Amino acid sequence: MYETLQYECADGIATVRLNRPNKLNAISPEMIADLRKLVAAVRADAAVRIVIFTGNGRAFCAGADIAAMSKIAGPVDFMSFIEGVQTTFNAIEDLDRTTIAAINGIAYGGGCEISLCCDLRVIAEDATIGVPEIKIGLLPGAGGTQRLPRMLPAAIAKQMIYTGDPLTAEQALRYGLVNEVAPAGQALEVATQWARRLLKQPPTSLRCAKLLVDIAQNGSLKTGIEAERQAMALLYATEDRKEGLGAFLERREAKFTGR
Repeated sequence: MYETLQYECADGIATVRLNRPNKLNAISPEMIADLRKLVAAVRADAAVRIVIFTGNGRAFCAGADIAAMSKIAGPVDFMSFIEGVQTTFNAIEDLDRTTIAAINGIAYGGGCEISLCCDLRVIAEDATIGVPEIKIGLLPGAGGTQRLPRMLPAAIAKQMIYTGDPLTAEQALRYGLVNEVAPAGQALEVATQWARRLLKQPPTSLRCAKLLVDIAQNGSLKTGIEAERQAMALLYATEDRKEGLGAFLERREAKFTGR
């Protein structure tokens, strides 16, 4: 189904493996096309609750395939290429399911930017994350210049973008860029533990929570408060709200169904 990805789904958890290990999973035009198809497929599959992105081999993703990128003829074609990457990454960010990046090795350039599009990030203790594009006369062009300053202190975001030097796993955790540091070789395992924990939450509440946090990051406070009010009214009418309240009063574990 996909040329550059491996995909599997079990018990509501979809695992997406970037699959160009001989190129450190560098992003090619074919991978962008595959990611676009993947997002559409996940949106159409109600069985998918959580999506985990990781990389095959020793890297999460080394960024853009420089050899392929160097063949782009001029600025007009390059702008078209960047637009395709940005819209695809935006679609990952806007996916109406919880997404987790399991960063199992280097996550540079576009690899870092894919992880920034995810809701949560787990990084292996021996992995590093960064945006080195300035070292080849460019800048992060798949949302990095905009998402990093929204997630990090401005000085740290500027440090990463200005110098191109990566953060270690411990630095990324200290600055709040990732949620957890996993032992070497266990990023996917720890990300899957997060996914199983989130599967126990009411699905509609999770979707609304993602929407509201995204609004808080990108919109006005007034807009966010209004959206919060509407979401609360929606959730109050769900069967899961009744189940959650009943389970609390009866001192038992709630069993949510997404209704």
